[in-house]
Amino acid sequence: MHLQKLQLIDFKSHGEACLEFSSGVNCFLGDNGSGKTNILDAIHYLGNCKSFFNPIDSQNIRHGAEFMVIDGTFSLPDAALEGGGADDDVLDRVVCAVKRGQKKSFKRNEKQYAKLADHIGRYPVVMIAPSDAELIQGGSEVRRRLMDQIISTFDRLYLDRLMDYNRLLLQRNNLLRYFAENRKWDAAQIAPWNDRMVPLAQHIHQARKDFVSDFVKTFDGLHRELCGGREQVALEYSSSLFDGDFAGQLEAATSKDRHLRRTTVGIHKDELSCTLSGRPIKRFGSQGQQKTFLLALRLAQVAYLERAVGRPPILLLDDIFDKIDQHRAGALMAHVSNSAFSQVILTDTALGRIPALLSEAGIVPRVFEITPEGIVQHEAQPV
Repeated sequence: MHLQKLQLIDFKSHGEACLEFSSGVNCFLGDNGSGKTNILDAIHYLGNCKSFFNPIDSQNIRHGAEFMVIDGTFSLPDAALEGGGADDDVLDRVVCAVKRGQKKSFKRNEKQYAKLADHIGRYPVVMIAPSDAELIQGGSEVRRRLMDQIISTFDRLYLDRLMDYNRLLLQRNNLLRYFAENRKWDAAQIAPWNDRMVPLAQHIHQARKDFVSDFVKTFDGLHRELCGGREQVALEYSSSLFDGDFAGQLEAATSKDRHLRRTTVGIHKDELSCTLSGRPIKRFGSQGQQKTFLLALRLAQVAYLERAVGRPPILLLDDIFDKIDQHRAGALMAHVSNSAFSQVILTDTALGRIPALLSEAGIVPRVFEITPEGIVQHEAQPV
């Protein structure tokens, strides 16, 4: 699978653009603020129904415009589709349109999706960007979101249960606040929420536990490849549900929940800890070590989704070569050249850096340079 063509109308900084991609590696080169990242974000939209950077659709419309359109054509082997088996590729057209004040429109081959969730996983896309630093520096909710995003891509039942759990959690918390504000308490009204949350939490916990157990094996191997085996890192899933009897935990936390006006135990408190030599990488890892950790994390996501979904994701790499040394950069390019990625699209501010690294790895990319006059495709690598 690869993205063959991309057309943009009033998306972020791009008034109008039409691009045709190679099925291999594509490079967008240009200064900061030139719009390179916005092209990657448009591709992320097509795969995941939303921006990687800004979840508010209307804020992604170009300033002064009334609507935006992202129009992409994917090429897929016919055998990957239901009932397929021919050697020829099939073209799928996906169009996302957003008009101010109206609901987002998402269509595949001219047919509107009833639910956006039905689109997730069909064209898997994984972005690696500087903002991934939040996966290390941010709170536990950021790492839970990563687990949920990956699992939901191939497990629709997990997504449904997670949405149900979060809805019940919100209602339980609202009831706790209501009791506190009105200086009253009725345990009988809390009990039904507990009863409904318990089985959902147990299913979600088991899915997360199974996922991390499998995911870590891929992550470890990729990290060793990128750092040459010089560093010892770990991912570890922690949850109060490992202690069992979630119903009992909810009951035991009643007094604390009443005092804090929120539910203090449950899978919404789970953590995915990131360590270097047994210590938090957030505090003890250098910028290069943290970036290598994040690269391995995202590349493991790509490999995991390929197995789970049945097709390799498109890999988007946004300005990732700052703050990593030449050895790690070369190892990443070697991994890209030796792996069966469906397609790689990356950006950089230095015109010659990535083409040179790719050349050393035996890869001839399609190169686009973004200039004030527009987007220029280079037939040969720029020097």
